[in-house]
Amino acid sequence: MEVEQSNQAKMFNEPSMEPSISFVKALQELKNIRPQLYSAAEYCEKSYLHSEQKQVVLDNLKDYAVRALVNAVDHLGTVAYKLTDLLEQQTLEISTTGLHISCLHQVNRYMCAYKKILLF
Repeated sequence: MEVEQSNQAKMFNEPSMEPSISFVKALQELKNIRPQLYSAAEYCEKSYLHSEQKQVVLDNLKDYAVRALVNAVDHLGTVAYKLTDLLEQQTLEISTTGLHISCLHQVNRYMCAYKKILLF
């Protein structure tokens, strides 16, 4: 019986952890962009310095920079979306908990009133 309740608790909590895990993963992916951009910048700098076709390298660098910026903004949007989803879920959980507390408080008042009636 106790194991069954433990399994039910795990099953109940797993979906509620999903937005949190998803947010952390999206944030980590955003953090991973930084070293990639530094590496690409170093490569572009070396290519520019050692190339005889500097204009071609510069044009390629501009294209890459635009794509990298779009990618970073896209990741920021993903992180923002995941954070909003996480906050909405937590707000819902807080609201639900508040309703449960209110219900328990109401039951408690009812039981106290019922107890007083029985005592008289």
